[in-house]
Amino acid sequence: MEKEKKSERIKSPEYRIFIGKNLREQRINEGYTLNDVQEMTEIPINTLVGIEKGQVTNIDYYVEYGKAVKYPLATLTQAEIKMQSAKELPKERLKAIKLTKEIRVNIILTGFLSVGKGSQQIKEELERLKVIPKDTITTSEIAGVMRNLKADDIVKIESRSGNKNTYIIKK
Repeated sequence: MEKEKKSERIKSPEYRIFIGKNLREQRINEGYTLNDVQEMTEIPINTLVGIEKGQVTNIDYYVEYGKAVKYPLATLTQAEIKMQSAKELPKERLKAIKLTKEIRVNIILTGFLSVGKGSQQIKEELERLKVIPKDTITTSEIAGVMRNLKADDIVKIESRSGNKNTYIIKK
């Protein structure tokens, strides 16, 4: 089996076709010619034609075209696109995502980290709140989520002791 090229895997032609068709209708309704849109956007005519057919893959062209003809770009659901990724995440990642959401809601947003706390304290608080069943999540899993929240600039490390970090909310 031949491996797919990235450009062939990452495509949503139904969205581009939907938007292109609507941009064309808006252009015509506004009384613009392709030459008018070309002059307003400096996008070549052949690219504008490709946009209207949904063949252009660079979303920036659609945005500039939409601004020129005063067309608010549609959401994916308006285009009736199935909201499903091309590939499902493994169960471990889904578990981590669920844990991340629980930490955001019950730890980050509540101010629990206004004073530095370690992974063990976060685990105990989630168990106390009955958000996670006792002894089903490890402190290592919580530490992994906290590393991601740090990378996203949501929390920072207040202090380190060996391989244990104390986290605090980023202000």
